[in-house]
Amino acid sequence: MTVPELEIHKKTDQINSFEYENAVILPRITGVRAEEPMWGLGGVCNQEGNFVDSSAYDGGWATYGGPYLWNEEEEEYLEEEVIYFGMFFKHWGHFLVDLIGRMWYPVCSAKYSQNMKVAYLGEEKPDQNHLEFFQLLGINEKQLIHVTKPMRCRKVIVPEIAFRSCMWYTEEALQMFRYIINHVSKNEDLHKKYGKVKKIYFSRTQFGKAQNSEFGEEMLEYIFEQNGYTSIAPEKLSLSEQVYLWNHAENIACVNGTIPLNVAFCANSNLKLTVLNKTSIFHGNPYLFLKMQKVKARFVDVYKEPFKKYPKSLGEGPFLMTITKEFVSWMGEEDMRLPYRAREIQIRTVKNQIKYCFAILGITRKIRMLLSKMCPDKMKQIARKIRGIH
Repeated sequence: MTVPELEIHKKTDQINSFEYENAVILPRITGVRAEEPMWGLGGVCNQEGNFVDSSAYDGGWATYGGPYLWNEEEEEYLEEEVIYFGMFFKHWGHFLVDLIGRMWYPVCSAKYSQNMKVAYLGEEKPDQNHLEFFQLLGINEKQLIHVTKPMRCRKVIVPEIAFRSCMWYTEEALQMFRYIINHVSKNEDLHKKYGKVKKIYFSRTQFGKAQNSEFGEEMLEYIFEQNGYTSIAPEKLSLSEQVYLWNHAENIACVNGTIPLNVAFCANSNLKLTVLNKTSIFHGNPYLFLKMQKVKARFVDVYKEPFKKYPKSLGEGPFLMTITKEFVSWMGEEDMRLPYRAREIQIRTVKNQIKYCFAILGITRKIRMLLSKMCPDKMKQIARKIRGIH
Protein backbone atom coordinates (compact mmCIF):
# COMPACT_ATOMS: atom_id res chain seq x y z
CA MET A 1 0.00 0.00 0.00
CA THR A 2 1.18 3.51 -0.83
CA VAL A 3 1.05 5.63 2.32
CA PRO A 4 0.75 9.41 1.82
CA GLU A 5 2.92 11.57 4.01
CA LEU A 6 0.95 13.11 6.87
CA GLU A 7 2.28 16.22 8.60
CA ILE A 8 0.70 15.62 11.98
CA HIS A 9 1.79 18.06 14.65
CA LYS A 10 1.04 19.14 18.19
CA LYS A 11 -0.42 22.62 18.52
CA THR A 12 1.39 24.72 21.09
CA ASP A 13 -1.35 27.30 21.65
CA GLN A 14 -3.76 26.64 24.48
CA ILE A 15 -7.29 26.02 23.26
CA ASN A 16 -10.25 27.91 24.66
CA SER A 17 -13.84 27.53 25.72
CA PHE A 18 -16.51 30.15 25.16
CA GLU A 19 -19.41 30.95 27.49
CA TYR A 20 -22.81 32.23 26.39
CA GLU A 21 -25.52 33.42 28.77
CA ASN A 22 -29.13 32.55 27.98
CA ALA A 23 -28.06 30.67 24.84
CA VAL A 24 -30.07 28.14 22.83
CA ILE A 25 -28.95 24.66 21.80
CA LEU A 26 -30.63 23.57 18.57
CA PRO A 27 -31.22 19.84 18.05
CA ARG A 28 -29.98 18.04 14.96
CA ILE A 29 -32.18 18.22 11.88
CA THR A 30 -31.60 17.24 8.25
CA GLY A 31 -33.19 17.98 4.91
CA VAL A 32 -33.62 21.71 5.52
CA ARG A 33 -31.19 22.91 2.86
CA ALA A 34 -30.26 21.66 -0.58
CA GLU A 35 -26.66 21.55 0.61
CA GLU A 36 -25.93 20.96 4.27
CA PRO A 37 -23.27 19.28 6.42
CA MET A 38 -23.00 15.49 6.23
CA TRP A 39 -24.54 14.95 9.67
CA GLY A 40 -27.06 17.78 9.53
CA LEU A 41 -27.69 21.13 11.17
CA GLY A 42 -27.87 22.16 14.81
CA GLY A 43 -25.61 23.64 17.46
CA VAL A 44 -25.55 26.72 19.68
CA CYS A 45 -27.05 30.18 19.12
CA ASN A 46 -26.27 33.06 21.45
CA GLN A 47 -28.86 35.18 23.25
CA GLU A 48 -29.33 37.35 20.16
CA GLY A 49 -30.00 34.30 17.99
CA ASN A 50 -26.66 34.35 16.15
CA PHE A 51 -25.08 30.99 15.45
CA VAL A 52 -21.90 30.16 17.37
CA ASP A 53 -19.52 28.97 14.66
CA SER A 54 -17.34 27.04 17.12
CA SER A 55 -20.31 24.75 17.87
CA ALA A 56 -20.13 23.37 14.33
CA TYR A 57 -17.63 20.66 13.35
CA ASP A 58 -15.46 20.29 10.29
CA GLY A 59 -13.36 17.16 10.31
CA GLY A 60 -12.63 17.38 6.60
CA TRP A 61 -14.65 14.40 5.45
CA ALA A 62 -17.20 14.56 8.29
CA THR A 63 -19.11 17.75 9.11
CA TYR A 64 -22.10 18.84 11.16
CA GLY A 65 -23.69 21.98 12.56
CA GLY A 66 -25.37 25.12 11.35
CA PRO A 67 -28.32 27.41 12.12
CA TYR A 68 -31.95 27.14 11.12
CA LEU A 69 -35.18 28.89 12.09
CA TRP A 70 -36.97 27.57 15.17
CA ASN A 71 -40.16 28.33 17.06
CA GLU A 72 -39.20 30.12 20.28
CA GLU A 73 -42.53 29.07 21.83
CA GLU A 74 -41.37 25.44 21.67
CA GLU A 75 -38.17 26.09 23.61
CA GLU A 76 -37.42 24.22 26.80
CA TYR A 77 -35.61 26.16 29.52
CA LEU A 78 -32.83 24.68 31.62
CA GLU A 79 -31.60 26.63 34.65
CA GLU A 80 -28.16 25.04 34.40
CA GLU A 81 -24.63 25.56 33.18
CA VAL A 82 -24.27 23.25 30.20
CA ILE A 83 -21.18 22.00 28.37
CA TYR A 84 -21.91 21.56 24.68
CA PHE A 85 -20.78 18.11 23.48
CA GLY A 86 -22.14 18.26 19.94
CA MET A 87 -23.30 15.39 17.76
CA PHE A 88 -23.57 11.88 19.15
CA PHE A 89 -24.31 8.54 17.49
CA LYS A 90 -23.23 4.98 18.13
CA HIS A 91 -20.20 4.30 15.99
CA TRP A 92 -17.04 3.76 18.00
CA GLY A 93 -14.66 4.89 15.26
CA HIS A 94 -16.47 8.16 14.58
CA PHE A 95 -16.99 8.62 18.31
CA LEU A 96 -13.23 8.65 18.88
CA VAL A 97 -12.25 10.56 15.75
CA ASP A 98 -15.06 13.08 15.28
CA LEU A 99 -17.29 13.38 18.34
CA ILE A 100 -15.35 13.57 21.63
CA GLY A 101 -13.04 16.48 20.82
CA ARG A 102 -14.67 18.87 23.33
CA MET A 103 -14.43 16.53 26.32
CA TRP A 104 -11.06 17.87 27.41
CA TYR A 105 -13.01 20.50 29.34
CA PRO A 106 -13.98 18.36 32.37
CA VAL A 107 -10.34 17.28 32.73
CA CYS A 108 -8.44 20.48 31.97
CA SER A 109 -10.66 23.41 32.93
CA ALA A 110 -10.53 24.76 36.48
CA LYS A 111 -14.07 26.05 35.96
CA TYR A 112 -15.55 22.56 35.54
CA SER A 113 -18.01 21.40 38.18
CA GLN A 114 -19.96 18.16 38.49
CA ASN A 115 -23.03 20.36 38.83
CA MET A 116 -22.69 21.12 35.13
CA LYS A 117 -24.63 19.20 32.50
CA VAL A 118 -23.31 17.88 29.18
CA ALA A 119 -25.66 18.37 26.21
CA TYR A 120 -25.53 16.30 23.03
CA LEU A 121 -27.45 16.22 19.74
CA GLY A 122 -28.65 13.32 17.61
CA GLU A 123 -31.23 10.56 17.76
CA GLU A 124 -29.34 8.02 19.87
CA LYS A 125 -28.39 7.95 23.55
CA PRO A 126 -25.01 6.83 24.92
CA ASP A 127 -24.92 3.40 26.50
CA GLN A 128 -22.40 0.61 27.13
CA ASN A 129 -18.87 1.74 26.16
CA HIS A 130 -20.00 5.13 24.89
CA LEU A 131 -21.57 5.84 28.27
CA GLU A 132 -18.55 4.40 30.09
CA PHE A 133 -16.32 6.90 28.28
CA PHE A 134 -18.19 9.74 29.97
CA GLN A 135 -18.17 7.93 33.31
CA LEU A 136 -14.41 7.43 33.16
CA LEU A 137 -14.10 11.21 32.76
CA GLY A 138 -16.14 11.65 35.95
CA ILE A 139 -19.39 12.50 34.13
CA ASN A 140 -22.34 10.49 35.41
CA GLU A 141 -25.37 9.55 33.34
CA LYS A 142 -27.60 12.08 35.10
CA GLN A 143 -25.37 14.88 33.84
CA LEU A 144 -26.04 13.98 30.20
CA ILE A 145 -28.78 15.98 28.46
CA HIS A 146 -30.28 14.77 25.18
CA VAL A 147 -31.36 17.82 23.17
CA THR A 148 -34.41 16.87 21.09
CA LYS A 149 -36.03 20.31 20.89
CA PRO A 150 -34.63 23.85 21.13
CA MET A 151 -33.25 24.24 24.65
CA ARG A 152 -32.44 27.62 26.20
CA CYS A 153 -29.95 27.34 29.04
CA ARG A 154 -28.77 29.73 31.72
CA LYS A 155 -25.25 29.31 30.36
CA VAL A 156 -23.78 27.24 27.53
CA ILE A 157 -20.06 26.50 27.43
CA VAL A 158 -18.64 25.65 24.00
CA PRO A 159 -15.14 24.14 24.24
CA GLU A 160 -12.99 24.24 21.13
CA ILE A 161 -12.16 20.95 19.43
CA ALA A 162 -8.93 19.48 20.83
CA PHE A 163 -7.74 17.53 17.78
CA ARG A 164 -8.38 17.00 14.09
CA SER A 165 -7.71 13.65 12.49
CA CYS A 166 -4.65 13.35 10.26
CA MET A 167 -3.61 16.93 11.07
CA TRP A 168 -3.07 18.10 14.66
CA TYR A 169 -3.70 17.51 18.33
CA THR A 170 -3.32 19.52 21.54
CA GLU A 171 -2.04 18.93 25.04
CA GLU A 172 -5.68 19.00 26.18
CA ALA A 173 -6.50 16.05 23.92
CA LEU A 174 -3.58 14.09 25.33
CA GLN A 175 -4.61 14.90 28.91
CA MET A 176 -8.18 13.75 28.21
CA PHE A 177 -7.02 10.30 27.14
CA ARG A 178 -4.34 10.09 29.83
CA TYR A 179 -6.96 10.84 32.50
CA ILE A 180 -8.87 7.71 31.47
CA ILE A 181 -5.70 5.65 31.18
CA ASN A 182 -4.60 6.60 34.70
CA HIS A 183 -8.06 5.84 36.04
CA VAL A 184 -8.04 2.33 34.60
CA SER A 185 -4.42 1.15 34.59
CA LYS A 186 -4.12 0.47 38.32
CA ASN A 187 -7.42 -1.44 38.60
CA GLU A 188 -6.63 -4.56 40.66
CA ASP A 189 -9.64 -6.53 39.40
CA LEU A 190 -8.55 -6.01 35.81
CA HIS A 191 -4.99 -6.95 36.74
CA LYS A 192 -6.19 -10.26 38.23
CA LYS A 193 -8.24 -10.98 35.12
CA TYR A 194 -5.84 -9.88 32.38
CA GLY A 195 -2.45 -9.45 34.02
CA LYS A 196 -0.97 -12.52 32.32
CA VAL A 197 -2.28 -11.70 28.83
CA LYS A 198 0.70 -10.25 26.98
CA LYS A 199 0.13 -11.09 23.30
CA ILE A 200 -3.29 -10.17 21.92
CA TYR A 201 -5.02 -10.53 18.60
CA PHE A 202 -8.08 -8.27 18.53
CA SER A 203 -10.48 -10.08 16.21
CA ARG A 204 -13.44 -8.91 14.13
CA THR A 205 -14.58 -12.43 13.20
CA GLN A 206 -17.39 -12.35 15.77
CA PHE A 207 -18.56 -8.84 14.86
CA GLY A 208 -21.89 -8.98 13.02
CA LYS A 209 -21.17 -6.44 10.28
CA ALA A 210 -17.75 -7.93 9.56
CA GLN A 211 -19.20 -11.42 9.15
CA ASN A 212 -21.11 -10.21 6.09
CA SER A 213 -18.45 -7.98 4.55
CA GLU A 214 -14.97 -9.18 5.62
CA PHE A 215 -13.68 -12.55 4.47
CA GLY A 216 -10.46 -14.38 5.26
CA GLU A 217 -9.63 -13.00 8.69
CA GLU A 218 -10.24 -16.37 10.33
CA MET A 219 -7.05 -17.71 8.68
CA LEU A 220 -4.98 -14.83 10.04
CA GLU A 221 -6.56 -15.14 13.47
CA TYR A 222 -5.68 -18.85 13.63
CA ILE A 223 -2.06 -18.10 12.72
CA PHE A 224 -1.76 -15.64 15.60
CA GLU A 225 -3.42 -18.08 18.00
CA GLN A 226 -0.98 -20.81 17.01
CA ASN A 227 1.88 -18.43 17.72
CA GLY A 228 0.95 -17.61 21.30
CA TYR A 229 -1.55 -14.79 20.86
CA THR A 230 -4.83 -14.69 22.75
CA SER A 231 -7.71 -13.87 20.42
CA ILE A 232 -10.17 -11.38 21.89
CA ALA A 233 -13.33 -9.83 20.42
CA PRO A 234 -13.11 -6.18 21.59
CA GLU A 235 -16.84 -5.54 21.13
CA LYS A 236 -17.44 -8.00 23.99
CA LEU A 237 -15.24 -6.04 26.42
CA SER A 238 -15.96 -2.98 28.49
CA LEU A 239 -14.01 0.16 27.68
CA SER A 240 -12.06 -0.25 30.92
CA GLU A 241 -11.01 -3.77 29.93
CA GLN A 242 -9.83 -2.57 26.53
CA VAL A 243 -7.90 0.36 28.01
CA TYR A 244 -6.22 -1.98 30.48
CA LEU A 245 -5.16 -4.41 27.75
CA TRP A 246 -3.80 -1.66 25.50
CA ASN A 247 -1.59 -0.46 28.35
CA HIS A 248 -0.35 -3.81 29.67
CA ALA A 249 0.08 -5.98 26.58
CA GLU A 250 3.50 -6.41 25.00
CA ASN A 251 2.18 -7.29 21.51
CA ILE A 252 -1.13 -6.39 19.88
CA ALA A 253 -2.24 -7.26 16.35
CA CYS A 254 -5.48 -6.31 14.64
CA VAL A 255 -7.07 -5.56 11.29
CA ASN A 256 -7.02 -1.91 10.24
CA GLY A 257 -10.26 -0.03 10.85
CA THR A 258 -11.86 0.96 14.14
CA ILE A 259 -9.81 -1.34 16.40
CA PRO A 260 -6.40 0.37 16.10
CA LEU A 261 -8.02 3.72 16.93
CA ASN A 262 -8.09 2.51 20.53
CA VAL A 263 -4.35 3.22 20.61
CA ALA A 264 -5.63 6.65 21.69
CA PHE A 265 -5.98 5.05 25.13
CA CYS A 266 -2.44 3.61 25.14
CA ALA A 267 0.36 5.22 27.14
CA ASN A 268 2.63 2.22 26.59
CA SER A 269 5.19 3.47 24.08
CA ASN A 270 6.94 0.07 24.22
CA LEU A 271 3.92 -1.70 22.76
CA LYS A 272 4.64 -3.72 19.62
CA LEU A 273 1.61 -3.02 17.44
CA THR A 274 0.90 -4.76 14.14
CA VAL A 275 -1.95 -3.47 11.97
CA LEU A 276 -3.17 -5.63 9.09
CA ASN A 277 -4.36 -3.64 6.08
CA LYS A 278 -7.56 -5.22 4.72
CA THR A 279 -7.68 -2.86 1.71
CA SER A 280 -5.48 -0.67 -0.45
CA ILE A 281 -7.64 2.33 0.54
CA PHE A 282 -5.56 4.43 2.90
CA HIS A 283 -6.90 4.80 6.45
CA GLY A 284 -5.30 7.86 7.99
CA ASN A 285 -7.18 8.06 11.28
CA PRO A 286 -4.88 5.85 13.42
CA TYR A 287 -1.81 7.96 12.64
CA LEU A 288 -2.87 10.93 14.76
CA PHE A 289 -3.34 8.78 17.86
CA LEU A 290 -0.10 6.89 17.18
CA LYS A 291 1.77 10.20 16.99
CA MET A 292 0.02 11.61 20.06
CA GLN A 293 0.77 8.57 22.25
CA LYS A 294 4.25 7.94 20.77
CA VAL A 295 3.38 4.36 19.78
CA LYS A 296 5.02 2.82 16.71
CA ALA A 297 3.02 0.46 14.50
CA ARG A 298 3.96 -1.91 11.70
CA PHE A 299 1.38 -1.97 8.89
CA VAL A 300 1.22 -5.21 6.91
CA ASP A 301 -0.87 -5.71 3.75
CA VAL A 302 -3.12 -8.79 3.86
CA TYR A 303 -5.69 -7.74 1.25
CA LYS A 304 -6.61 -9.20 -2.10
CA GLU A 305 -8.61 -6.98 -4.47
CA PRO A 306 -9.54 -8.86 -7.67
CA PHE A 307 -12.12 -6.26 -8.78
CA LYS A 308 -11.27 -2.59 -9.43
CA LYS A 309 -14.40 -1.02 -7.93
CA TYR A 310 -14.28 -2.98 -4.68
CA PRO A 311 -14.13 -2.37 -1.82
CA LYS A 312 -16.44 0.62 -2.30
CA SER A 313 -15.10 2.44 0.75
CA LEU A 314 -13.39 1.89 4.09
CA GLY A 315 -16.74 1.56 5.81
CA GLU A 316 -18.72 -0.38 3.25
CA GLY A 317 -16.40 -3.05 1.89
CA PRO A 318 -16.52 -5.86 1.04
CA PHE A 319 -13.00 -6.93 1.96
CA LEU A 320 -11.03 -10.05 1.07
CA MET A 321 -8.04 -11.00 3.22
CA THR A 322 -5.48 -13.72 2.68
CA ILE A 323 -1.97 -14.84 3.56
CA THR A 324 0.06 -12.53 1.34
CA LYS A 325 3.77 -12.61 0.55
CA GLU A 326 4.20 -9.49 2.69
CA PHE A 327 2.48 -11.19 5.62
CA VAL A 328 4.65 -14.31 5.26
CA SER A 329 7.75 -12.12 5.13
CA TRP A 330 6.63 -10.32 8.29
CA MET A 331 6.06 -13.69 9.98
CA GLY A 332 9.66 -14.62 9.20
CA GLU A 333 10.89 -11.42 10.83
CA GLU A 334 8.83 -12.24 13.92
CA ASP A 335 9.95 -15.89 13.99
CA MET A 336 6.34 -17.05 13.64
CA ARG A 337 5.39 -20.37 12.09
CA LEU A 338 2.74 -20.92 9.42
CA PRO A 339 0.33 -23.65 10.65
CA TYR A 340 -1.21 -24.22 7.20
CA ARG A 341 -0.07 -26.32 4.27
CA ALA A 342 -0.08 -24.67 0.83
CA ARG A 343 -3.03 -26.79 -0.36
CA GLU A 344 -5.12 -25.85 2.68
CA ILE A 345 -4.42 -22.16 2.11
CA GLN A 346 -5.58 -22.51 -1.51
CA ILE A 347 -8.84 -24.22 -0.52
CA ARG A 348 -9.66 -21.71 2.21
CA THR A 349 -8.81 -18.79 -0.08
CA VAL A 350 -11.14 -20.08 -2.82
CA LYS A 351 -13.98 -20.47 -0.31
CA ASN A 352 -13.46 -16.91 0.91
CA GLN A 353 -13.32 -15.62 -2.67
CA ILE A 354 -16.73 -17.19 -3.33
CA LYS A 355 -18.16 -15.51 -0.23
CA TYR A 356 -16.57 -12.25 -1.35
CA CYS A 357 -18.20 -12.51 -4.79
CA PHE A 358 -21.54 -13.34 -3.18
CA ALA A 359 -21.23 -10.20 -1.08
CA ILE A 360 -20.52 -8.06 -4.15
CA LEU A 361 -23.49 -9.53 -6.01
CA GLY A 362 -25.69 -9.31 -2.93
CA ILE A 363 -26.60 -12.98 -3.30
CA THR A 364 -26.56 -13.79 0.42
CA ARG A 365 -28.79 -10.82 1.18
CA LYS A 366 -31.19 -11.77 -1.64
CA ILE A 367 -31.39 -15.37 -0.39
CA ARG A 368 -32.20 -14.16 3.12
CA MET A 369 -34.92 -11.86 1.79
CA LEU A 370 -36.41 -14.69 -0.29
CA LEU A 371 -36.38 -17.13 2.63
CA SER A 372 -37.89 -14.45 4.86
CA LYS A 373 -40.83 -14.15 2.47
CA MET A 374 -41.21 -17.90 2.08
CA CYS A 375 -40.92 -18.91 5.74
CA PRO A 376 -43.97 -18.60 8.00
CA ASP A 377 -43.55 -16.57 11.18
CA LYS A 378 -43.30 -19.72 13.33
CA MET A 379 -40.36 -21.00 11.28
CA LYS A 380 -38.64 -17.62 11.55
CA GLN A 381 -38.95 -17.76 15.35
CA ILE A 382 -37.43 -21.26 15.44
CA ALA A 383 -34.58 -20.19 13.14
CA ARG A 384 -33.84 -17.16 15.32
CA LYS A 385 -33.69 -19.36 18.43
CA ILE A 386 -31.29 -21.75 16.73
CA ARG A 387 -29.04 -18.81 15.79
CA GLY A 388 -29.21 -17.51 19.38
CA ILE A 389 -31.07 -14.30 18.51
CA HIS A 390 -33.71 -13.17 20.99
